[in-house]
Amino acid sequence: MNQSNCSTERSDLFQTISTLYLVILLVLGTALNVLALWVFCCRMRRWTEMRVYMANLAGADCCLLLSLPVVLYTMNRDHWEGSFLCTVSQSIYLINGYMSISIITAIAMDRYAAIQYPLRARKWRSPQQAAGTCAVLWLLVICVVSLPAAWKQDGKSFCFGKSQTRSFWAIVSSLVLFFIPFVILVFCSVRVLRNLVRKKAQEPTQGRRLFRKAYHVVLANLIIFMVCFLPQHVALLAKLVAEYMEASCPIIQHVITSVRVASRLANANCCLDALGYYYVVQEFQEEVGMFLAMPKFLQSQTPDCPGSDYPDLPEGKVEVALKSAQALHDS
Repeated sequence: MNQSNCSTERSDLFQTISTLYLVILLVLGTALNVLALWVFCCRMRRWTEMRVYMANLAGADCCLLLSLPVVLYTMNRDHWEGSFLCTVSQSIYLINGYMSISIITAIAMDRYAAIQYPLRARKWRSPQQAAGTCAVLWLLVICVVSLPAAWKQDGKSFCFGKSQTRSFWAIVSSLVLFFIPFVILVFCSVRVLRNLVRKKAQEPTQGRRLFRKAYHVVLANLIIFMVCFLPQHVALLAKLVAEYMEASCPIIQHVITSVRVASRLANANCCLDALGYYYVVQEFQEEVGMFLAMPKFLQSQTPDCPGSDYPDLPEGKVEVALKSAQALHDS
C-alpha cells in the first residue's frame, strides 16, 4: 500500500506523556551523570578497566541528555524536519544508544575474560587497553550513525519522531549494531553467571553472600540491557517486515506506535546506567551516600579494596580454572 496515505501522527495524549517523561529523564539523568562524571574525573583513586568503560558510558549518556532539549522542541514543529541542527542532534541522540550498547558489551566481554581466563587476561587487560577499545568504539559508532543522514532520500527527513521516513538501510544498520552485541552480551553474561553459581556452591556458607551479590550485579546489567534496548529493535524489525510486506495501514500505525514507545523506553538507560556505577564503583557509593546523608548501614557495603573493578568479587574468591582471581583486581 502507499504509506504516504497512512497517517502516523502522534495523539495529543502521547505527546503530553512523552513530554513529561522526557523532562523527568532530562532532570534526573543530568543529575546522575554529572555526579558520575565528577566522581570519575575528580574523586577517582585509581583508574581501572571497568572505570574507564563506565566513564565512557556516562559520556555516551550525556549525548542523549544533550539532544533531549532538541527532541522536546521539535516534537510539535514540523518546520525543523530538514534543519541541519535537527540532523546533528538526531545523530548525537543515536550515538547514545549504540555507544551504550557497545560499551556494555565490552564490559561483559572484559568480565568474561577476567573470570574465564584469569592469567591470560592479566597480560593484556589495562586501563590503556580499555581506553583504546572505547576510542575505537566511538569512531565506529559515529561513522555508522552518520550513514543514515548520508543515505537520506530527497524529500525525506532525518529528524526526531519521523520514523516513517527512515530508509531501509538505516534500519538495517541499527539492527546490526544491536543484534551482534546482544548475542555476545548474552553469551558472556550467561557464562559468567554459570561460573558464579558453580563457585558459590563450593564456598562455605559465610562466603556465599559475595558470590550472590556478584551474580545479581551481572544479572541486573543483562536485564537492564534487554529492557531498554530489546523492545526497540524488535519493533524496528517489525517495522522493516511490515514495510517489506506492504502491510495494511492499521498494522503500520500499530508498528510505528510500538517503535515510538520502545524508543522512549530505551531513553531510560541514561538513568539506569547509574545503578551500575553505584554497585561497582566504591567512590560513587560514597558520594551518593554523602549527598543523600544516608546512614552507613543503608549504604551498599563492599570489601575494602580500593580501585577494585569487581568489589563484589574479592581477591582469592573467584578463581575459575586457577586459584587466583587477581585478574579481577589488577589494572
